[in-house]
Amino acid sequence: MTSGASDLPVDSVSPPTGARRRLRGYAEIGGASLILGTSGVLLQVSSAPASLLLVARMALAGLVLGPLFLLTGGLGEVRRSGRLGRLVLIGCVVAFELLFFFAAIRLANVAVGIALEYMAPVWVVIVAPWVLHTRRERSDLVAVTLAGAGMALIVVPTLTLAGSSHLALGVACGLAAGGCYATALILMKGLGDQIRGTTFTLFFCICTVVLVSPLAAWQTVVGHYRLTGGDLVIVVVMGLIYTALCFSLFTDGLRFVPVEHAGIIGYLEPVTAPVWALILIGERPPLATWIGGALIIVAGVIAIALGRAETEVPA
Repeated sequence: MTSGASDLPVDSVSPPTGARRRLRGYAEIGGASLILGTSGVLLQVSSAPASLLLVARMALAGLVLGPLFLLTGGLGEVRRSGRLGRLVLIGCVVAFELLFFFAAIRLANVAVGIALEYMAPVWVVIVAPWVLHTRRERSDLVAVTLAGAGMALIVVPTLTLAGSSHLALGVACGLAAGGCYATALILMKGLGDQIRGTTFTLFFCICTVVLVSPLAAWQTVVGHYRLTGGDLVIVVVMGLIYTALCFSLFTDGLRFVPVEHAGIIGYLEPVTAPVWALILIGERPPLATWIGGALIIVAGVIAIALGRAETEVPA
């Protein structure tokens, strides 16, 4: 859940303007990305099928966000926007993004899965000006080039190590996750600031549960999986913190900043993932990972400091 004004009925909220608008967006996206950096570690230590973990996480978040949606005028918000079909489409795209992301991590490894999913900002910078009719900024191109170089430093060393026999399939799933992520960002930005982050996230939850539940049931039965206490804790953390909180913060912040910047600032997730891995499970990343992370942080600073303020949201 977002805090403050974003949880109030839409007709009672006046979005901030100018510098405050950008600051709020960057703070929400950056804060969410910092927390989401821990998600890869939890996926590694969980023994549950990826599809079951995804469905359980989204179902729990939906149970939390559903009452909030009804109590804060969510039905009226969706009706006034006239974009129910678009919301369902975005929810389906995010469901496939998450499924491909989980599969990439399980088939390859955390670094590969996260790095390839976060090729999305590259696709966004290339495609968004044509789709959303925004002006392409030179600073965005510089920032995404630095971020891409930093991401390569993080992921290439892991590809040269002796890894999973399913590495090629994992890479393919990671690329698919990145494409879905970029598509979702552009579709959400196309709705302007009419929809709150909590509403977007509820649609993510509903569509994911509907689409992925059959696969989760099949993998659970075939794999003879039984729920463990550790996996239950992971589901609760992913459902309440990663989904209900962080997804809502990220999508709410998207209303206030250029979509290209949202993708670049989101790089804080893969940058902090090795730090969390070191703290939580003692996994020591190579020097290239730290250099890559530094380049990505520089890219984020460039995006914020030199990027233009959005004065109007495209229809």
